[in-house]
Parts: sequence; structure tokens; C-alpha cells
Amino acid sequence: MTEDIARLIELLDDDSGDIAEDAKQELMSIGPGVAQPLMAAVPRMHRYGQLCAIELFEYLGDASSAPVLIGLLDSEHETVREWSADALTQMGIQAAVPALRAAYQRLRATGTPPDFTEPVALRRALTLLGARRQVLPPLTASLQVSTGPWDAMWPAARLEEVINDLAEHNQAILYFSLWTVTDTGTYWTNHETLRREFNPHAPWPQAVAIAREMALLETAFIPARENLVALVEWIDESDV
Repeated sequence: MTEDIARLIELLDDDSGDIAEDAKQELMSIGPGVAQPLMAAVPRMHRYGQLCAIELFEYLGDASSAPVLIGLLDSEHETVREWSADALTQMGIQAAVPALRAAYQRLRATGTPPDFTEPVALRRALTLLGARRQVLPPLTASLQVSTGPWDAMWPAARLEEVINDLAEHNQAILYFSLWTVTDTGTYWTNHETLRREFNPHAPWPQAVAIAREMALLETAFIPARENLVALVEWIDESDV
């Protein structure tokens, strides 16, 4: 079995994504016994192999993999850093908070826009691990619904109210996405968007006002459907 596990772990780095995915599924079926050899192998893996390893650690839920996942927050690959943050969050690894904070500070120092996927993932991780307080005004909180894989979404028909409420509480809306809720799942739904870049260096009241204006303009393109919900991303001045 030890040799089989080693062979499968090596295949996670195969040039063929199909072979790597098959190896990942086999390792999942083996269970907890793969955790230790996988942890030892991660540092010498390439990007795709490390992404497979992150998925395995999350599937296994083995907290002993936390040091390896924390180390991957320093990866040269953005997706590896994001997935590591997500896995640490899903596993509830409180010890990862200092490293997550440091990773977010590094992004801020490089000028990475706050609406890029990596800072979004890091803010979410810090929020869910209790290290960041997300400002959630009472009206916005009262309109919140839980659907699909997300605990916090809002009816698209009430989105204008949510945008105004957040802005009035000094929150800058970065973007929103629309999702259609059906009997078979929750699916991303395309909508007309305006090309906009958030300027974190602008005076904060101005940044909030511009973000609100642009978000409200986009709501004009939303179709009137009861099964349509919105995922909203916003930040506080303390996030920039």
C-alpha cells in the first residue's frame, strides 16, 4: 500500500490532467493514510500537483496538514495561494491567521486591486476565521438569504436597497454577480456590467460614492426574476 500511495502521489504532478485527477480520486478513496506522505511530497511538486494536494488535504480534513498549507501561502502561483487560504478556512485552522494577515498585507503593498480573486479569498478567510470584522448593516443583514454553496446572498430584486445601505455605512461595493436558483442547483448568470476600476487611493468618501454609482447603474440591467440572487463583494476603509 505504501508503494501504491507513493506512485499515486507522484502522478498528481503528471503532465496529463486526466491522469492527475484519476490519481487524486484514488488517493481520496484510500483515505487518511495518504496525508503524511502527501505532506512530505508537496514542496517538490509543481503547480497542478500542489492544487491536487490542497484538494486532498481539504477532503481529508487532517489538521496536521496546516503547516504545509500555510507554507503554500508563499507560493509563486496565485491560484495555489488562493486555494491554500480556502482550505485553511474550510478546516478552521486558527493558527493560520498570522500568515493570512501577512499574505494580505503583501498584496496591499504590491498594489493588487482589492477586487482581484486573491485579496477576495484572503479577506474571506480572515473573516470566517474571526480575524476580520465585516461591516454588515442591519438592513443588509435582514435581506440576506442562504442558497447554494454560499451563506450570504441577496435577492436581486432588493439589490438596489443593499447597495445603498452598504454605501450609507461607508462600505465600498467592488462588484456583484448574479446567480439563478433552480431545483437542480445554483448557477452563475451573466449580466451587463460596466468597466470600472476601484481606486483604493482616492479619498474614501469619494471611492464609496463612485462605487455606489457604478453598482446602481449595473442594477438597471438586471432582469426581474424571483429566482435570481446576487453575491456582493464590498470592503471597508480598513481593508485598503
